[in-house]
Amino acid sequence: MTRTATRSAWGTWIGFETCTTLLGRLVEGFAGPWTPLEDVPVPALATVPAGDADASRDDAPDATRDRARDTARDAERDTARDTAGATGCVVLAARSPADLRRAVPLRSLLPEATRVRIAVADVPPWAAQPLPVAAPGACWRHLTEMRVARRGRGWHLDAAFTEPVPAGDVVAHVARGLFGGCEATTPVAGLEGGGTAGWRPGDPNVTLSPPGGPVPDRRDAPGCDLLLRAGDRTAPRAHLVLGGSSPAAGDDVPPLDEAVVNPIGFRQHPSQGMAALAAHRDGFVVTLGGDRLVRLPACGRVTDVDVARLRDVRGIAVPALGPQAEQGRASEVARVVAAFSAAGIPVLAAPDAARDRALGPALAAALAAVTGEALTSDLRREELSVRLRRAALREHGAAARWRRLALAAGLPVPPQPRVSILLCTRRPEMVPFAVEQMERQRGVTAELIVGLHGFTAREAAMPRTRLPATVIEAPAATPFGEVLNRMAAIASGSYLAKVDDDDWYGPDHLADLLLARRYSGADLVGSAAEFVYLEPLDVTIRRCIGTERFAPLVAGGTMLVTRAAFEAAGGFRPLARTVDGQLLQAVEAVGGRIYRTHGLGYVLRRRSAYGHTWRQPVQSFLASFQEQWRGLVFNELMEDGAPWRAEVRT
Repeated sequence: MTRTATRSAWGTWIGFETCTTLLGRLVEGFAGPWTPLEDVPVPALATVPAGDADASRDDAPDATRDRARDTARDAERDTARDTAGATGCVVLAARSPADLRRAVPLRSLLPEATRVRIAVADVPPWAAQPLPVAAPGACWRHLTEMRVARRGRGWHLDAAFTEPVPAGDVVAHVARGLFGGCEATTPVAGLEGGGTAGWRPGDPNVTLSPPGGPVPDRRDAPGCDLLLRAGDRTAPRAHLVLGGSSPAAGDDVPPLDEAVVNPIGFRQHPSQGMAALAAHRDGFVVTLGGDRLVRLPACGRVTDVDVARLRDVRGIAVPALGPQAEQGRASEVARVVAAFSAAGIPVLAAPDAARDRALGPALAAALAAVTGEALTSDLRREELSVRLRRAALREHGAAARWRRLALAAGLPVPPQPRVSILLCTRRPEMVPFAVEQMERQRGVTAELIVGLHGFTAREAAMPRTRLPATVIEAPAATPFGEVLNRMAAIASGSYLAKVDDDDWYGPDHLADLLLARRYSGADLVGSAAEFVYLEPLDVTIRRCIGTERFAPLVAGGTMLVTRAAFEAAGGFRPLARTVDGQLLQAVEAVGGRIYRTHGLGYVLRRRSAYGHTWRQPVQSFLASFQEQWRGLVFNELMEDGAPWRAEVRT
């Protein structure tokens, strides 16, 4: 087979459609030429040699058939390698971390090289350094040198190897290191051509096929469970091939990438006024007064860098398109609106039937509740923000979208992960109240593990509950942490959620934690103890605590941790108190990440310090607060809080 000549360097970009002039000065020592990664053709499959064609039939012996398949697979690999050519250095320029994730499913289009350079031009303030997570493969065994340096508003990585390695593997490992252990998306997808990369961002487990197919097999199995064929590049709709079902409203545009378009970095007290979305000759712009804040491509794609530049605006006004607007334009505007909503940026949208059909009923209803008057209040604005992000991520997030597409195609999908709720109490009288708080949780599959610490089930009025419940008893002398470990040992869930017996929880508390876990990729997530009811004073306060960020501390009664991270940290320490803080410290010590989401679904009840494992006195909560109310007060996301007010004794 004839090999092409070795090239000294080959450069490709992704995400620079509206600013290609940046490429010329982005990577030191490389001025081009540049090739758009999404335009690199997928190599056509090699045909099986004629002599092996008969042997590859189903009635051929297994060994002969396997040899034929191996021959075809080797030929395919050689063809791909010859198409790309042997390269000394591969340079990938990504406009943002979001674009880097879009490059991951296209990794097989990158050739092998002895040097790989990755330039991310711009990153949001909360982004980590692009340090790769090295997988146990041949790639990193040949590493001789790696440098990571800050360049302007972005990062550059330069890795050198003694042998040619797949540059796409390096890209995938860097993206994983940048975003943490984000969960895989099922089903296994096939993408026809590079233009469909936005449908599976960050997923290295896709199968690329050339236009018209066929989809290559993978280890004697079909190459994918669901094939996506590209549509018009200017309005990237797609056609699903399997099951023969028609996509639902909104399913003809790419889903949102939760890892990059999410509430991370949300500002509770924005410093700027209302911005506005407007059409541009080659896309969209968001303006504030006479300033242009961001510029978006015609397809309506929003990145994490775009979100970062809009964090200080109070909201974004979106005009109606009108009845004469093309359906394609309505879908593009819907994609922009869904992204802003998923990021927690309130959207004040005029009614528009075509756009709302593309958004779906849940998000359209959440948008309809947003008013200009409501956005003037920081608390009301955040309540609306949470409702918008829930609807957008649950309806348009990549995980939810592909699950829905798989179901529509008749494919089996794995069950939703179970949450094991750990409820440990020393107070028999609080058991009915605490169980009721968990009974009202919605949108999750949960079980309840109740630990009776110092009393028996006969002494507790254990109410009937729809949740699968297990009760264990432990003597009063048993350390609190040990009781929790016993409870965790019999739990069956993929996640463990610790709750307190006297605090209030909104009905979406657990669902919001699971949502934060997905978009943050953190090992442990929790809420902020923002709202506190000081029972001796009969006062509710809102404390000044930053939320939607990676932080070492969360409220102990709101911790949700993956089973793997819990076991890696050694579980709870067998202590009488401070077990929450010790677990947080242990998770960080073993390399886990902790994320603090909003605190609007949780109210901490603070009685006297006596008898609490947390000994902070009531008066200390008055040292720093931003709002206070007389009596027990709930925000709107708590829902149906009125029945509990009468139960509080002051």
